[in-house]
Amino acid sequence: MTKGLARNLLALAIASTLGFAAAQNLPRVNAAMEAVGTFSWIVHAMDTFGIDVLNGIDVVGTTYASKQATEIALRSGDADVTVDDFLGAVIMRGNDVQVTAIYPFAKAVGGLVVPVDSDVQSIADLRGTTIAAGSLRDKSLLILRALTISQYGFDPQVDGEVIAAAPPLMIQLVSNGEVGGALPFWHFVARIEAAGDGREVMAVTGMLEELGLPSDLPILMILARDDFDAELKRAFLSAFVETVELMKSLPSDDAFWQSILDLGLYSLPDASLFPAVIERWKQGTPDAWTEDSIDAMVALSQSLLDIGGPEVLGVESVPRDAYTTAFNPR
Repeated sequence: MTKGLARNLLALAIASTLGFAAAQNLPRVNAAMEAVGTFSWIVHAMDTFGIDVLNGIDVVGTTYASKQATEIALRSGDADVTVDDFLGAVIMRGNDVQVTAIYPFAKAVGGLVVPVDSDVQSIADLRGTTIAAGSLRDKSLLILRALTISQYGFDPQVDGEVIAAAPPLMIQLVSNGEVGGALPFWHFVARIEAAGDGREVMAVTGMLEELGLPSDLPILMILARDDFDAELKRAFLSAFVETVELMKSLPSDDAFWQSILDLGLYSLPDASLFPAVIERWKQGTPDAWTEDSIDAMVALSQSLLDIGGPEVLGVESVPRDAYTTAFNPR
């Protein structure tokens, strides 16, 4: 057992003794959470186990209806930190929001799923098929296109068809065999496989590996305002890392996970699918965040920019200083 995990396992007992009264006198960190995003799971766990208090801060989460609303909260100073995709900091800077991506939140553990009885066995079999994605800007789609163009000699958006579909529709299209493949968010991949509605051909992490990039590159990042106190950034990241470590140690039948469903922080048509979602979440938790990670992030972003263009990615370039390791907790 690591020192950090042992410390976290004592957190609940300590927090119960303190009654969380200490939080009233601690520096406050305002976290902007998108509705039903997994950032709310982290903030809920910090509160449940008192890990923010143990790190000398009081993390207060506020739920916003959309990503645009979290950007407004950062711009106005109502929020200090939020979670966005790996180009979020670049896009916000272009909109004069002074933020920097300070730590990975989640790896790219989504994937390409196909109907159970599909003839598609590999990426090479996608030529000429119809693929469903969240949008043409979906980062998993752009990564898939980068792979097929560079390694397999075709572009699924040119040599086939890409359609936009919301996740519930995507599940239906895959289950009914109405599309050749789909690129749902990671938790929908888990749900599709657990329900037997489809099978995964390749995870996005595998696509990154085939592109010669690290498979642990984040798809989501923690963003913080540049004028937010540096020591509080470090304290928040320490609390984040310790919280994730503790959550990963909890079995899927632990009461904590049920509390996520009970509080409406995540919803499922069938609660029996939640253990598969939990395990997929654990697989997507961040690994190391180094200067090499930033170099690889910039290289990936440039590749996607070359393929999708500024009009798709929403940026014209990817400056390296949009990312930093300066506040790493370890």
